[in-house]
Amino acid sequence: MKGTGFLLLCALLVACGPDRVAEIDAEIEKLSAERVELSVVTAARSEADAAEHRLAEAQAGLDRVREEGKRLANEKAQLEAAIAHEGELVEQARGEIAAAQQATATELAEIDKKDGEIAQARARAMGVREQAAVLAREIRPGDPAWATERRVKSVQEFIAKVARDYPDDPVVAELARSDEQPSADPAEAGALAAQKAARLRDRFTRIYDLETPEVSAGAKAPAAPK
Repeated sequence: MKGTGFLLLCALLVACGPDRVAEIDAEIEKLSAERVELSVVTAARSEADAAEHRLAEAQAGLDRVREEGKRLANEKAQLEAAIAHEGELVEQARGEIAAAQQATATELAEIDKKDGEIAQARARAMGVREQAAVLAREIRPGDPAWATERRVKSVQEFIAKVARDYPDDPVVAELARSDEQPSADPAEAGALAAQKAARLRDRFTRIYDLETPEVSAGAKAPAAPK
């Protein structure tokens, strides 16, 4: 069979002539030059497979980077929200501190005001006590009746004034009421007036704690009109 094919090929070559033979040889050489070896094709396929694998790995890496980017973006958003919340808390704390400072300043101002009022009240009470002490000393047994009557009247007028200035003091009110019916005896009236003046003196000494520089914390002074 092979011999027959070879003979046919030879016959074909003889029949074609020299020009056709040369053309066929050139075509065969061209095909031989363009022929790709199987090893080259295999290598190209392997390289293509490797490239596909690298591409898949790169795509997977890109997906991981994207996921990591999303995670970081979420963490960033959470962190920003936490920072914003902290800022709100800081502002709230600042507001509370400012309010507390304002309240403290108001309290201190109120305390200063009260201290001033107490100092004024003690100064007034000191004047009442000193005047009552003077009136009590001025009434002496054996003085002329006219002098005693004048001093008794001074005590009565002074007690009435103190009662108007300290309307909430029950002792002062009692002393003022007792002067509404004075004794007709000048000596007895003088003795009673001296006792009232001394009682008024002792009352203000005790209530306003005038024996010490500061008013006692537990002492409650009668209200004085402003």
